[in-house]
Amino acid sequence: MKRKSIFLIITIFTLIVFSACDKKEIVKEDNEITPLFYKISDKNNTTIYLLGSIHAADDTIYPLNDTIMNSFNDSDYLAVEVDTLSLQNNFDLSLKLAEKMMYNDSTTIKNHIGDELYNKMVNFLKEKKSYSSLYDNYKPVFFESLFENLIINDAMLKSESGIDTYFLSLASENNKKILEVESAEFQYNLLLNTPLELDKIMIEEYIDNYDLNVSQMKDLYELWKKGDKEQLENILINSESQNVTEEEKKLMENYNKSLIIDRNYGMANVLENYFEKKQNVFCVVGLGHVIGDEGIINLLQKRGYDVVQLNWKFI
Repeated sequence: MKRKSIFLIITIFTLIVFSACDKKEIVKEDNEITPLFYKISDKNNTTIYLLGSIHAADDTIYPLNDTIMNSFNDSDYLAVEVDTLSLQNNFDLSLKLAEKMMYNDSTTIKNHIGDELYNKMVNFLKEKKSYSSLYDNYKPVFFESLFENLIINDAMLKSESGIDTYFLSLASENNKKILEVESAEFQYNLLLNTPLELDKIMIEEYIDNYDLNVSQMKDLYELWKKGDKEQLENILINSESQNVTEEEKKLMENYNKSLIIDRNYGMANVLENYFEKKQNVFCVVGLGHVIGDEGIINLLQKRGYDVVQLNWKFI
């Protein structure tokens, strides 16, 4: 099955971690790291640089190459899916979003996913030393986010080293204006609207295939660093669902449409708005939104914008 676990890491922020990236002195390695990076322009010479991001990384990729950093420095704005630094400082909104993740009808997660899956999940989280009885008041999306963070940690990656967080930190330090392509509330609502049956399938899959998830996360990260567009599309877009019923397959297809395709069109519309306002923007969005026939790059090419993939290496 094409899992939501992979999609979340490359398309949307995890819900538990909202930490800023501490600025560190990091020595460049000699390895070549070439993530997908594009220059998009219109007839008015307005430019948007688009970097396909992964929301968890490690420190070995920093500092980024001059091609990317010069593009960032030359841009008037940084655009990200969600300004998580601002969210950290907005207590009222953070509280509102946290409350959305909790049941308010005296039920617990156990009432919704059933005794068998609940006990299986709790036992697994206890083995990982990642369970508290207080968690029982939260909806499935909280536990999915918890699994995501466990996978990130066991893959030796860190959310606070993700590309988005790195550039948000730099923009804040340099007083560069930050734009949001979406919003935290939009993303929370999207995840909270997952059908319960699909949530149960996902939780079961996290547990049964946990080690595989960690391995695939490591592989995905290596492919992201290489900018291997063909392999990334094979993994993230072209893979077929297996060992699932027709009903489960339909649930997954509908959710993937909401999680990826519909948002691609929305993001492309936002970038077009930047062009209309003649805003030169350095944009960072999840890799899953950049690639594919209905990814942002193809959508903007079809709308007449000039798109060039920028190839670069560490010096």
